Amino acid sequence: MFAEHDVVALRGDRPEDGLKTGDVGAIVHCYPQGSVFEVEFIDERGQHKRIATVPGEQLMKLNLLSLSA
Repeated sequence: MFAEHDVVALRGDRPEDGLKTGDVGAIVHCYPQGSVFEVEFIDERGQHKRIATVPGEQLMKLNLLSLSA
């Protein structure tokens, strides 16, 4: 379902981590069972915000298009 370096968005608020629905990050580690992931979230300026352990059902994979011609 998810792999390391996938860009994801959060599906719901995680107040315990200071994260809100729609926060964007990249998966930096996939746990062996494949249902929990370490995600590095960034703020709107692209700066590190937090690394959190998030269940897969709380993530949505983003498909990004290249802007280079």
